[in-house]
Amino acid sequence: MNRIFTMLVPVAIGIFLTASVFLPQQAGAQSPEKMSYQAVIRNSSGQLVTNTSVGMQISILQGSASGTSVYVERQFPTTNANGLVSIEIGAGTVVSGNFVTINWANGPYFIKTETDLNGGANYTITGTSQLLSVPYALHATTAETVSGEIPETDPVFVLSVANGITEADTIYWNNKLDNYTETQTIGDVAALGNSVNAQLKNVTNPTDAQDAATKAYVTLSVSLTGDTLFLGSEQYVIIPGISVANLTGSGTFTDSRDGNVYHYVTIGNQVWMDENLKYLPSVVGPGTGSESTPYYYVYGYDGTNIDDAKATSNYNIYGVLYNWPAAMAGSASSSSNPSGVQGVCPAGWHLPSDAEWAELTDYLGGITVAGGKLKETGTTHWRSPNTGATNETGFTALPGGFRLNIGSLSNNGYYSYWWSATADYANYAWRRYAGYDYSDLGRSSSNKESGFSVRCVKD
Repeated sequence: MNRIFTMLVPVAIGIFLTASVFLPQQAGAQSPEKMSYQAVIRNSSGQLVTNTSVGMQISILQGSASGTSVYVERQFPTTNANGLVSIEIGAGTVVSGNFVTINWANGPYFIKTETDLNGGANYTITGTSQLLSVPYALHATTAETVSGEIPETDPVFVLSVANGITEADTIYWNNKLDNYTETQTIGDVAALGNSVNAQLKNVTNPTDAQDAATKAYVTLSVSLTGDTLFLGSEQYVIIPGISVANLTGSGTFTDSRDGNVYHYVTIGNQVWMDENLKYLPSVVGPGTGSESTPYYYVYGYDGTNIDDAKATSNYNIYGVLYNWPAAMAGSASSSSNPSGVQGVCPAGWHLPSDAEWAELTDYLGGITVAGGKLKETGTTHWRSPNTGATNETGFTALPGGFRLNIGSLSNNGYYSYWWSATADYANYAWRRYAGYDYSDLGRSSSNKESGFSVRCVKD
């Protein structure tokens, strides 16, 4: 039996490899934080591997092709109809190192790729090549050395005394000012023919309908529960990032299992929880995992005491991370819309299928903008720049991070991940994710041992 493997060669002979660096969308001149990478995948017969999910591990090596790895990540992209995969190095599941802190001045650096055509981590081909000129744009943010004089080219402005000004041309006080107060009337204040009538009689305690504008200006209040912000009885305004505009179908419900109260919002024809699920029947540290046994995690907590885990700020802000068996609660995979899988969700709610996530994405205008419309605005919880965040849906996505299937927690403050009720193949299931530096709502499959957040949809 022929062994299947991938090939990375120049286009003319079957391999296509490009690497480029781009700047994130944030203010100021800062270092790039990702590299684009593309490859054409062929099997041992030279045939293109098309429309297939593959597993890839990417390593940045320092010094030589067999040098020390300063950064390693894993991704699970899908080839297109031409056998092409496109990924962003720096945006995958981190195995070791930190892409942002690589000192590109200490090169040379090499990129090592390992590929599994079955979409797992059993890599059957390895390729290594040197990173040449393009990635060293990362080094352009600093100067190696500066010597010699730097000529000043700015214009020089000269101040001179004006001619022809005498003492007679100036106005000055010849005595001190003895009276520092003066009583003015409304007529004095309303100059140039402005009309001020008796309605301006009591700003602090307006009584007549005509006083509404003054009253609204003096006493305002903001609601955080989906109400419109009214100014007096005649005007209203919506404050982006604070108020949610009269959300139809919004409200709250209580999970009878533990008493947690959740808010929900209507988006299109779906009713979504606007916060991550917090149901926690048990808890373990990130070192414990399984593709078949349900496990529950709280970011930053390494223990088994439920009360201690619930007392953490991460539990109260970001909720619980579930492996796929815990999210499904014994149910079989579903690709239907609706899924029909209650899973770990409260009664009357269910775990959304991949098709239900697709419906949400399409309703919001597609992958490239949906993430921004779901993310909480600002940088209280999201790392800057929180690209494209408007939260116009009221979904309020928060960056709860995730549990890697290698037994560690990662990316709190950077990324949101949510399970679907739809398996991909074998030990993988579909997920959705949003990030701090893009407005996309991403889709990929992940090992069922991973720990992600859960958002439930109303039946």
